[in-house]
Amino acid sequence: MTERLLVVNINPSGRTLDGCRAIARGFRAVAPEVDVILRHWRGLTPAVVAKLRPMGVVLGPNGTPFPAYPPAFDRFLGWVRARRGPTLGICGGHQAMALAHGSPIGPVFRVPAATTSYAGMPKVEGAARVRLLGDPDPLLDGLDEEVELAASHVDEVKEVPPGFRLLAIGDPCHIQILRADRRPLWGVQFHPERAGSGEAGARLLANFVRICRGG
Repeated sequence: MTERLLVVNINPSGRTLDGCRAIARGFRAVAPEVDVILRHWRGLTPAVVAKLRPMGVVLGPNGTPFPAYPPAFDRFLGWVRARRGPTLGICGGHQAMALAHGSPIGPVFRVPAATTSYAGMPKVEGAARVRLLGDPDPLLDGLDEEVELAASHVDEVKEVPPGFRLLAIGDPCHIQILRADRRPLWGVQFHPERAGSGEAGARLLANFVRICRGG
């Protein structure tokens, strides 16, 4: 059976694809035998997912504040909330996962929250130092206690959602890696797929593939 990884484009428009394409390239680099496919959240019905039969799901980044999303996005968040299979949220996907589970999302810096656009807002950009808290987890296998990973975001997860635990922290964005207590759901605020994340980012992606395979 084909090993398939589903990358979900969570942007309001399905034409915004750069971030998801970069994630797909990152996974293909560490697991070229895996079929990485992209789908937009609007077309992600239970029937579509059942037909695709992905071994895991990745929630991609976004470039639009969540308050600007259409009401239909709430149904997608409900789907995320109900997920039981391996799922990894990256940057905006990490925030969407936390939002789906009741955590507030807001600016990293002390500025008014974005409502329609991130234009002109202060942004975390470049290398982010991430410190693991020592909780053994298969997503983090082989990572050093402190790693530098590529970051690019305005908002952050403000509180650990109920039923999740904090695996890594940073500064100025505190919540860097989350894991659900009873389900294989993870969120990372940084971009492991980017060149700036180096070997640590590639290892994290490879670890997720191994998790999806049941390892």
